[in-house]
Formats: sequence, C-alpha cells, structure tokens
Amino acid sequence: MIRGEVVKNQTLYKALFISALMLMLPLLSNSSDWSVSDEESHVTLVEKIELKSAVMHELFGVLDDAFENENRPLLANSRIGVYDAAGLLLKQDIPDEGLIPRPDLAMFLVDNSLRIQDVRSSLEQIHGLEVRAFISPSGLLVQGTKHSLEQGSEEAGIEAMLPVPVAMMVDESLWFESPEKIRLESWRGDELHSGVGLVDSEGHVLQQSLSHVSKQFLKEINIIDTGRISGVVHSQSVFEIALEPSVSWVRAEPMFTIDNNYARSHMAITGSYSVRSHFTTDLDGSGQIVAVADSGLDEDHGDFGTRIIESKDVIGDGSTADTWSGHGTHVACTVLGDGTRGPYAGVAPASELYFQAMENDNTGNFVSPSLNYLFNDAYGKGARIHTNSWGSSQDSDQGKYTSESEDVDDRANYYDRFYNNVEGLSILFASGNDGSGSGTVNSPGTAKNAITVGSHLNRGGSAPNLIWDSSSRGPTDDQRIKPDIVAPGAYVRSCKAQEANDVVGTWEDTYYVEYSGTSMATPNAAGAAALIREYILEIAERPAPQGSLVKALLVLGARDVGTRDIPNNNEGWGRVDLKESLAPGNGRGIWVDDRSIMSHTGHLKSYTFNVTDSGQPLKAVLAWSDERGSRFSTNQLVNNLNLEVEKPDGTLYKGNYFSQGRSIQGGDYDAVNNLEVVLIDNAESGIWTIRVKDGGHGGSYAQPYALAVSGMGVNDLRPDPVVLEDYTINVDIPQLGDTISIQTTVQNFGNVEAQNVAISFEVEGSEVSSQSVDLNPGASKVLEWDWTPLTDGSIPVSFVVDPDNLIEEISESNNRFNTLINVTTPGIKIESLVPSITLRDSDETVTSWNITLTNTALIPTNGTLDELGVIRNEDNLVMDWFIGIDRTVYELNGSATVPLSVTLVHPKSPDPGTYIIQLLGQDLDNNIDYPFSLEFVVPLLTNPDLETYYDWFPVSPFEPTSVNFLFHNAANGQAGYDLFLTPALGWMVGFDDLSSQGGANSASTGMMAKGEKIPINITVIPPQVTLVGGTELTFLLTIVTQSEDAEEIEIPISMKVEEVPRIDIISSTNYGDLSKDSVLSLNFLVENTGNIDLNLSPQIITPLGWEVTTSVSPFSLPWSGNNEFQLIFQITDTATSGELEFILSDGSFSHRWNKSANVLQTSDGTISFARLEIEGEKWTDVMGPGS
Repeated sequence: MIRGEVVKNQTLYKALFISALMLMLPLLSNSSDWSVSDEESHVTLVEKIELKSAVMHELFGVLDDAFENENRPLLANSRIGVYDAAGLLLKQDIPDEGLIPRPDLAMFLVDNSLRIQDVRSSLEQIHGLEVRAFISPSGLLVQGTKHSLEQGSEEAGIEAMLPVPVAMMVDESLWFESPEKIRLESWRGDELHSGVGLVDSEGHVLQQSLSHVSKQFLKEINIIDTGRISGVVHSQSVFEIALEPSVSWVRAEPMFTIDNNYARSHMAITGSYSVRSHFTTDLDGSGQIVAVADSGLDEDHGDFGTRIIESKDVIGDGSTADTWSGHGTHVACTVLGDGTRGPYAGVAPASELYFQAMENDNTGNFVSPSLNYLFNDAYGKGARIHTNSWGSSQDSDQGKYTSESEDVDDRANYYDRFYNNVEGLSILFASGNDGSGSGTVNSPGTAKNAITVGSHLNRGGSAPNLIWDSSSRGPTDDQRIKPDIVAPGAYVRSCKAQEANDVVGTWEDTYYVEYSGTSMATPNAAGAAALIREYILEIAERPAPQGSLVKALLVLGARDVGTRDIPNNNEGWGRVDLKESLAPGNGRGIWVDDRSIMSHTGHLKSYTFNVTDSGQPLKAVLAWSDERGSRFSTNQLVNNLNLEVEKPDGTLYKGNYFSQGRSIQGGDYDAVNNLEVVLIDNAESGIWTIRVKDGGHGGSYAQPYALAVSGMGVNDLRPDPVVLEDYTINVDIPQLGDTISIQTTVQNFGNVEAQNVAISFEVEGSEVSSQSVDLNPGASKVLEWDWTPLTDGSIPVSFVVDPDNLIEEISESNNRFNTLINVTTPGIKIESLVPSITLRDSDETVTSWNITLTNTALIPTNGTLDELGVIRNEDNLVMDWFIGIDRTVYELNGSATVPLSVTLVHPKSPDPGTYIIQLLGQDLDNNIDYPFSLEFVVPLLTNPDLETYYDWFPVSPFEPTSVNFLFHNAANGQAGYDLFLTPALGWMVGFDDLSSQGGANSASTGMMAKGEKIPINITVIPPQVTLVGGTELTFLLTIVTQSEDAEEIEIPISMKVEEVPRIDIISSTNYGDLSKDSVLSLNFLVENTGNIDLNLSPQIITPLGWEVTTSVSPFSLPWSGNNEFQLIFQITDTATSGELEFILSDGSFSHRWNKSANVLQTSDGTISFARLEIEGEKWTDVMGPGS
C-alpha cells in the first residue's frame, strides 16, 4: 500500500507555480509581423496550482497469464526487401557484389505453429548459433557455423532458411560510392561485442575480432567503443569488408550537429522576446541528476553554483570549454540554471548536472562518441535523465532508424528492466530543425524509446498553439509517430558561455543569450522530466521509476496544440503541461503502474476503474521501452503491446485510434508504436476496464511497461480486511492451565464488502479456533477468543485474516497480526546456546561452556547450580576430571536470567568418546530440581608428525637421491593416512615402498596404532635443467586423514641442491704421428657441467724433449659456462713419444685430459753410387756410356 492511500484523510500541499512557458502564456509566432517592447518581454504570467500528495496512486490490476498463438504472415520485412518462403524479393537495385550471401548468416522464417519468442529461445540453446535480430513479422536473423545453421533450420517452427546478401550489412549510401572514411560495427547483446566467438557442438569455431578486420582493411584507425571502429578505407570494396563475420554494419562516418537554428546557420532574426524557461514551483529538481551531452560548458558561469558533478571530455580533445557557439552552456542552463546572474533560471534549478562535452575546440566540429558509452557513463554517475539537443546532420538519416537509434532503444530498455534492480533512464532527443516537411525528424530522435521533442512558439498571438516552423516532423521511416511531445523552443533566454567566440543569437547581454530551436525545447522538456521524477520519488514515494513512466506522465498531461488533431507528426501527443501531468483539475486523480511485465504473446493484465462522477475526461497512456529494433528491418517494433479501454456498456476503445483529438470506437490495434493512448472526453460513471495485452512478443526478455491513467474515480475495487494491532486480555499474566479470554478487532480498509472472511487464531503456528465475518467497506467488528495455555513462557500467538487465501485483497501483506503472551509456571531452567563442544586441539586441556540459569516463573525465587561429575557415554566410565562452577545462591526475579560458566579440566588428547558433564539447577524456594547435561565430544584427533635428522635434505642435481624419514601417528587412537607428494617445479618424487607401484607420488600408511612410527623412503629425481648448488627447494607432503572429516595437513619438506663440481675438457684437434722439429697446436674447450662456479688452475705434463710455447693462466669458469683456448707445443729433435696431460683443478677437485703422442725417431747414414741403368742397360760409370 502506498503512502498516498495510508494518509488519504490527510492533505499535504505543495505550492506548484508553473510558468506559462508550459501552460497558457501567449507566445510569439516567428511568422507574424508583430513587435513587442523590451518592457513587455519581462512580464511573466504564472498560475498557482495546489499540488496534493495523494493525487498519484498505485494502479492495481489482475493478471491473466494466458498464452496465444500469433497470427503472423510468413514474411520478414528487411531493409533490402521482403523475404517469404520462396526467397527474397528486392525492393531496390543492389550492386552485384552486394548480392553475395554471407556464409555465416541466414534468415529463418517462423510459422504460426509456435510463437516467435519460443522459437527464439530454442534457437539460442544451440551451440554455435546466435539470434542477431527480429525482422518483423516472422523473421529471425541468425549467425552461426555451417553446422549450427543446419541444426537451427531443423528446429520446430522454422519454415525456411534463406540466404542473407552482404548488402544487408552495408548502409545504402555506400552501395554505389567509394567513401574515404567509414565506420565498422560489430554485433551486440546486452552489451557491445568486440567481435564474434561461436563454437558449435562439433567443435567448429566462428571467431574473429573487429580489430583484426580493421587492421586488415583500414588505416588511420580510431576505436570509438567496444566493437566500433572508424578509419580510412583501403582500395577494397565495402562489400568485401562486410563479408567478415565480426562485421554487422558498414557505414559512412556519422556527422552530427546541434539543433539550434542560430548556432548552426547564423541567421539573424529581427525582434526578440524574453521568456523564462522554467517553472516557479516547490518542485525544483532537488535530488535529481541530469546528464547533458552537448558542445561544452562554461563551468564558472555562476548559474550552476556547486551543482556540477563533473564536466567530462568524451571525445578526447582535452577540453570541456564552450568556446564556439556556447550551445552546451545555454542548453544545460535551460534545464537547471538557478538564475544567479539574472532573471533567467532553468526549469529544475536545484538539479545536479553531469556534463559530457562533445565539441572539438580546435575545429568547432560537433563529434559524438558511441551513444552506448554516453548513456552507460551517465547512468554510472547517477544521472537518470539524459538530454541531447543535437542529431544527425545528414539528410539521408531523416526518419531513419540508425545505429544511434539502436543505442538509445537498447540502453533505455536495459535500464527499464526493474526486475534486474536498475532504476530507469529517461533519454530525450531534439527532433531537429529541418522544417515542416513530412519525415524530417533526425536520428537519433527516430529511436522508439527516446522522448523526442519538437518545438512550439513561446509567445505571440498564436502561442502556444502553433508549432515552430523549423521544428522537424515525423513520421519515421516505419511510420511511427514522432515527435512524442513539443515544448517551448522559440526565443529562449539562457546562460551565455563567457569563453564563446561565435555567439549569434537574437538577443544577448553579458551573461545570457537568446536562441531558438528544438535544442531549446528539449532541455525544457528535460527539466519537466526532472520535476516529474522528483514528484514520483518524493511525493508519491514510488521508488526507481521507469523511464517509460516519466514519458507516460509527460504524455498524460500533454495538451493538443491548436486544432484538436492528436496524434499527429507535427506535435506528437501535444505540448508539455505539468499541471495536467501532476495536478489535474476538478478532483481528478492519477493512477500509475510501472512494476508489471508482459512475458509472452497473450499475456494480459486488466485494471478495473470505478468512475464516480460522469462528465470528466478519462485518459490512459501506455508506454514501454521496447527491445531495440534493427537496422536490418523495416519495422522496428519488437514487443507489440496493445492498450484497450472498455466502457461500462462494453464499448471498446483501442490505443491510438483517434479522430479529432479523441478516441473513437473500432479500428485496429496499433502494431507500430510503443506509445499508446486512449482519451475519452466525457467518461460516464460506472466500472471501466483498462487492459494491457501482449499482442506479439518478438524479443527475448520480459517486457516491462508503464501505464498512467487520469480520471475521476477509484481504481482498486477489492476488500482489505485487517486485524488491528491491538488486543485485550482478561488477566495480566496467565497461569499455565488457566482459561483466558482475548479480544481483537478486525476492520475492512477496502472499497467493497468483505464477505464470509475467515479469521484464524493460532498458537505457536497451529490453529486453535476460527471465526467468519462479513464487513462493509470501513466497518469493523470485535472478536472474542478463549484459550487455555498448555506451555509456559512468552508464547507466540497470531490472528490471521483469510488463512487459506480465498479472497483477493488490496494487500496480502497485512493479513497477519503476531504478538507474544507471557504464560507463567514455577521452576528453574538451565540453557546453553552451545551445549555440545567438540575438542579440536589435541594440546588443549581446558574447555568452557556458557550457560544461563533462568527463573521460568514470573515471580521471584532463589536458585543455585551444582555439578554431578563426568562420565564417558560409551561405557559409563566415571572420569576423575575437575569441573569448575559457581555455587552461589542467586536471587532471581520473575523471568530473570543469570549468565554462568562451566569449566572442564581434562588431559591432553583424551581417548575418543562423548563425555557427559552432569549439572543440576535447583529452585530452592519451590524445591524443584532441573537436571541438565553438557557434552564434551572428543573425536579421533589425528596428529601426524615427521621425524628427521636434518633441517633439510641434500639432493643431487644430476642423479636420483634417496630420502628417508619416520612417520609418527601422534593421534589419540588408531589412525590411517593417505600421503601425497608434490615436488618442486621440474622435479619428480615418488614413494619407494608404500605405494602400490614404486615411484608413485601417492601412498597409504594403512592403519597405524596410536604412537606407531613407520619408515618412509622416497626418491627425488632432478629436472633436466641443472640447478645451481645450494638452491633451496620445498617439497610438499600432503597428509589426508582416513576419517569422516578427512582432514588435510600439509608438511613442507626442505631440501637443498648439492654442490657438484664437474667439467668436461674437449680437444677438437686430431693428430697422427709427429715429427721431430715440428709444432703441434691443440684447441681446447672447457665446459662447466657441474652446478657451482670454479676457479681453475691449469697444469701441463709433456714427454721429454717437448716445449710449451703458449701458457694458460688460471681462470674462473661459472656454472654452465665454458672457455676456449689453444696450447702450442714445440717438438724438438730430442723429443720422445709419451702421454700429453692437461689438468685443471680447483682445490680438492681436479679433472685430467690425456692423449698419447708418437714422435718418429731417425738414425745417421751415407749414400754411395752403385750403377746407372738406362732402358735396361747398366753402367758402373757415373757418366754413363762412352765415358
């Protein structure tokens, strides 16, 4: 029950002074040839409005959770053409390369045998498949691997799987052009994705990041947000880029502009007229944080005081100043300036400001980062209203549902899902200043969930009933009504940025300037939204309103501009009127519901409304932040809710079916807009029924909605019987066994009679008796109950209305009245919150309990405590253990309790068992004893221990090492243990003999007797990589006790790598027999193959007659190091054969290299002439023949 109903007989007034800005102040026409004096320009007409706290009420409804099939044609209306079961019928020419199918995408058509939502849910269970978009009325755009797409096509309800041309992913403005700079966008879910990552049931992977694609196809890359990257394109076709699976959209780099006629076009308009752009009211926006995204901000202007939470540079130019037109300062001040510098205060002058600066100070260009980032950033800083007086500057985006439109709808929907503990976000956008032509509304104002604001005149003969000529009109491309509302936007005076150097308004002074445009209308509407949200929170006391409720209330109070013809694409649903939104006249009230959801097609909620006085208007507004639409679809509504209102005679009015500004009978349900209205000029008295129905659920989430109703009557036609929280009893303190009488009162706080209502009397949760009553609205009745208490103490009793939940009431939370009745009986009681204590520490010798000694009667007595010894429960063995208690006699008042302690002194690690400490409480005055027992539980206290002779074990860095120690069962009984060895990194370790297989790293001790010790032998195997000597290692022995609780104990085993000196001497020189008087050169490589550093001294031993012509000095050789050198030997003519030896030593360590050397030996002799032979002839003369 909300506060407004609880205090319905109290009237809390707040004075609401609403300036004629939003009401009936004559406004100025920009097309009239009038003039006005400056004196007249400062006249402000205000209307005083009594704002009552009980105006806004909770709207109660009845839920019908029925399911319905969906009557849908088997079509998917995509942006490039219409899909049916036969294929795709293109609606425009597409280049040949744009007709190439994307292999990872398909269009599934869903027939009427199943609901879209159910099929979508089934598809999302398939591994490797993702539903990317709903394409109305029967299409689902899906992405996946080839295998997962084939799986999906076999799901029930899938009538056809059709190819998706790559042109679907490319903005049509790029089909026949080669842009220099483009923006790539990836996919999205609840948040933006950086690419695609899908794995199907057979392990096939579809994975790619958008950054990978950008590096391949773009240069001068700029990361805008997660999965959003812009850059200069290489020579490749945009269609080639769009074939990449991480790419969902290829577009030209977006261009934005502020929606201010003068700041943009510098048009000079003669004549000016001042209008105050705020409401003068006790509602001042306090407690609200409004985010403004715009050019920049003059933070020290003066009209913002200390209410700027932060001014943030969101485009990275390093500045948040407003150095060009001063547009952002003007807009922010229109929302919440306080008028410190002059008479031009904003609409919500106590609101706080979070500003996001979007203008590049160096160029004056207006740059938008990712809108997804803007909204998340602002929400994270506490803003619940986000206003934007800017939009796309490209004519091609007029009426178009763009990526920015998707961002708006996605975030508004996300933050309106109250069931996820979010608080709603109202997002406002200017419709634009592109004139009176149809379909000129700018993106992102084309978003479904945005509050899109047009501009009406402020003053002049036709004001406020004339739309500003340049205010952009709807509809959107999919024929949705836009703008939603209009607000004052002509000749608005607000703060002037002192640093701005391009200020061109229709009037200015030192601190203020006058601008016109939807840029000015939008912050006026944002200020109104802040006041509505403040009212909801502070006066209606409703927590965390949905953004759609703020939108619904703005529309609820909106007035038709000029001729009655709402809804239309000039003004949407009319001009903002806070009086009608928050304080409707003639005694009308407002009823709202923003805590209901539609979760499937056919879901229905009905609200009955008793119109008590005829002749007053009845208006109902249904708004919901729909799930985001899709750029791939021509229809953007995803979850189609329908509003209908039924007269007492059964006549139906459907949402948005209007003629001459009012609802009429007949027509079709609106399947385009996510804002529906029914307006009855003169509602007759009687019971009206308002229904909200889910007409088609294409999304994947439950759809929250907001319903706002204004009229004359009572909505909640239900009884509400309540047992008042008061009772009488015929005795002050009942005695055990005495019959007593109790009287209670039940009253009906509802609006209709409560018939045959059961009231139950319960004691300790069990029904004792019941009665039935009939109660008219507001009536009460006294009931009498007899009861005989069967137990003493503070007895819980309850009086329960409708215990079997047979009647529907306004509130089910007030059906039970619980209380305690004290019943007395003499006696004493011992209690302990923890009567049983388990010994956990085997070294502990003292255990204590906290107990209480209580007088159970309500009269005084004397009590005391005694102990009767300790026995072991298993064998009744009496233990000779000391029990410490306080034997004082206590004077105990009625129900008094005294805290005491009991201390048990026992040996260390006693035998397992449950020991009973026997206590006796005594009521000395009444001779009543109260025995009580405490438990001392001693479990098996496993206490394993290792016994070694070393602080650490030495282990070899090269060979396996055996390590031995004793394992000791120090438990208080027989115990077994499982052992697990964890070696240091790279090492191996295993048990030699305890495990079932030698060398395993796990083993069991088997059952060990108390105190038993067994040897444990393990082998430690070093890693292949040698560790330096002296390295300390820790091996972990994990011991798991073989007991019920399986206690795990870890014992580190310290080891140290032994220091092993070792070298290899290698000579790469081969030689054979050696000659005297020759030279031998030997090349040597010395490697330290040990694990310590060595300081080596050389020694060379040669055979006799050898000389060493080179020397080797002592040298240091670090572990794992090496040294190369050469030895040269002179083999003299006296040299002999023998062993060559080369020795390197470091203290006690030495290593020897040796090799045999054979020196050829020669003898002395002479040569003499014997004969001469030529061709077989021989001569003894040296000169030959003829000599």
